[in-house]
Amino acid sequence: MKDLQIKKRLKDPAVLSFLVLFVVWAYTLFFVKGFGTWSHNATFLKTAAYTGMIVIGQAICVISGGIDLSVSNVVTLSSVVAAACARAGWGDAASIAMALLASVAVGFINATGINFLRIPPIIMTLAMLSLLEGGLLIATDGTPPSGCGEVIKWLCKGKTLGLPNAVFVWAIFLVLAILLLNKSKYGRYIYAIGTNEAAAKLNGVNVVGVKYLVYCLSSLFAGIGGLLILGNMGSTYLTIGQQYQMLSIAAVVIGGISIIGGKGKFAGIIAGTMLMILLRDILSVAKISNAGREIFQGVLILVVLMAYGREKKTT
Repeated sequence: MKDLQIKKRLKDPAVLSFLVLFVVWAYTLFFVKGFGTWSHNATFLKTAAYTGMIVIGQAICVISGGIDLSVSNVVTLSSVVAAACARAGWGDAASIAMALLASVAVGFINATGINFLRIPPIIMTLAMLSLLEGGLLIATDGTPPSGCGEVIKWLCKGKTLGLPNAVFVWAIFLVLAILLLNKSKYGRYIYAIGTNEAAAKLNGVNVVGVKYLVYCLSSLFAGIGGLLILGNMGSTYLTIGQQYQMLSIAAVVIGGISIIGGKGKFAGIIAGTMLMILLRDILSVAKISNAGREIFQGVLILVVLMAYGREKKTT
């Protein structure tokens, strides 16, 4: 009986992700020069933290049966708004509030298009991606303002108990997201919509309201991620969020969440995020070009999908 339970757990994609993460991390500690130092691991965790913020929102979207391709430019939007507010002499609280308000507004527009114009999520968020890209280019004339509030810098680069503050920010929001998905009625609704939207509607779920929640949360978490990235770099640029579109999707899939929605343990995104960052670090040390890293990421997504992501959606 115990053997069957162990085999069942080993087939769980989230468990497999954590096992692979442990093996790869152990390998780097012993065989990759510099990876075993505390400074490197602190930097690694900080990178995983601000990437992980974006992944949280993407995971919620995917569980609901959707996807958010606009997260990369929401990251950019958030950092540009915060930098502009700081440059204008606004306080840290106002800069953060304006950046997050702008981010959530994007999610609200995405949800409106999906709910009332019946635009598929992949199309709506892709259109929003292009709209944001063009809008930011016009608004900044190609050169976003430099600047960053001290609180934003402290949130990412400051340290508490020897760890970057960004790690604690990520941990807090992870716990809140896990509680939302696993312990609240809204979490059950999100999974229900991802499993079978029509059945969820027949059972009294407010599908429109839940989708507004899902896409506003996705943009909110992308906005928080953008603030942490701004705090880490001290300035922004118009492609600052570009890499996080596919990276966030890859981390979600590798973390064991079904790409068609409704299935997967949310905690698996921790392993998915850390594994993606770790693999990118290894490829960087191996002097693989950016193009090579992107190809590797795409192949990895395909392999994972072929392994456990091709189940049929309930109708």
